[in-house]
Amino acid sequence: MTVAEAIARLTRPLTAEEIEWKIISSKNGQTTIAPFIDARAVMARLDEAFGPFGWQVRYTPAQVGDEHGVIASIAIKNPETGEWVEKQDGSGATDMEPFKGGISGALKRAAVAWGIGRELYRYPRVIIEGEHRYIPRPVLERLAKLPEAVAQGKPLPEVVRLNANGETVKR
Repeated sequence: MTVAEAIARLTRPLTAEEIEWKIISSKNGQTTIAPFIDARAVMARLDEAFGPFGWQVRYTPAQVGDEHGVIASIAIKNPETGEWVEKQDGSGATDMEPFKGGISGALKRAAVAWGIGRELYRYPRVIIEGEHRYIPRPVLERLAKLPEAVAQGKPLPEVVRLNANGETVKR
């Protein structure tokens, strides 16, 4: 496999199956959600592009002032030269499972440095009417079409407003 082929596999747009959604805010009668890729999907993408022996990750504890976190360094073996190339990024501890969440966050951020899931930053902000503890299934079903629209470069609004049935809400 050439470097170009491997990078194309690594950076191809995420599929709906690789994207998960999480609630980032639920207040004032609305819930805001955001797309993300989980650590297992990052590892699967690296395996697909470079094979299980063609990449590695190293975690380093980090501290800035009173804040503790983790730096993840993803090294990839150039399939043509065998040279290892490394990119890194970090994350602080998370609210739930602080240690594990920090490691996962750092891995996902380092993956973005390699181009995995970078298109998630182009997704519209998604707001659901009402305050929800869980994302309603009809909303998730509606959002399953979004990755294809982003991959095709279709123009998207800056904000998508939905009701709990996944229907567009005009404001």
